[in-house]
Amino acid sequence: MESKIIGYRGIANTNKVIISGHAFEKHRVRDLQAHHGRRRNLKQTINRFRARPLKWTAVDIKLNGTEHRVRTNNRGYFTCEITHKIKEPGWYSYELFWRRNHKRFSGEFYLSDEHETGVISDIDDTLLVSHSTRLIRKMALILFRNAYSRKTFPFVMNWHSYIGELNDKEHPRDFFYVSNSEWNLYDFLIDFFSINELPKGVFFLQQLKKGIRDLILTGKVNHDHKTGSIEFLLRFYPNKKFILIGDNGQKDMEVYLEIVSKYHQRIKGVMIRKLPYIKNEKKILRFQESITKYNVPFKSFH
Repeated sequence: MESKIIGYRGIANTNKVIISGHAFEKHRVRDLQAHHGRRRNLKQTINRFRARPLKWTAVDIKLNGTEHRVRTNNRGYFTCEITHKIKEPGWYSYELFWRRNHKRFSGEFYLSDEHETGVISDIDDTLLVSHSTRLIRKMALILFRNAYSRKTFPFVMNWHSYIGELNDKEHPRDFFYVSNSEWNLYDFLIDFFSINELPKGVFFLQQLKKGIRDLILTGKVNHDHKTGSIEFLLRFYPNKKFILIGDNGQKDMEVYLEIVSKYHQRIKGVMIRKLPYIKNEKKILRFQESITKYNVPFKSFH
């Protein structure tokens, strides 16, 4: 058995930090190596969905010299809200430990500038080629590829430049990734973003899944998850404006139109990637007409 605590990237505003993670009785996902082949990748993927969470377990969090105790829920998940007095925006570390052994685990959180533009982006088929609407292709990628062999979309530099155009020619530092992927894939996403030098950010993923059936259903669209995560960020950073980025393959346009209709004064722009195998140009045009009525700029990209 390989017990461990995984602390996810947390977020902070001017007075509080939110830290979350999972505690596991068994978690056999190994560190990624560039030479790993299809067989090793398959084993890693299966292990991600066979991890055994620890229910109702006490976890201690050490931040800025003070300790805070929290307890996992029935899925091994924990979350903790801690006040702080840090002034300078940036990345900061925290430590996790428990009484069951002497292991220490590390995590980090991001303190955002309250007034700087934030980017909220989808991941699958927006940045990471995933074939989310094609089950067989999607499963082949998940099962047999790793963070080295998975690809970003071909014109990722357009993604960077368009963000700058929507933010008065300045590139934001604050990135938040809201995805239909589950926490099982957290290590993969951390590796993928690092290897491909994508902007470091905080992930908002769906609840941990378990078993082969859940593996097959991974990435299932959840309208409430994306909408709720975006609205949480709008509440957590009341003075911040955001750029929303997604694609035309799943439900991003429906989610973003709902957000724009409620919070258009907080949205600096919307970007939608046109997937080459999805032909819904009329739907994109209707979406563009709808959000521009709220004076929110729109860009599409390939």
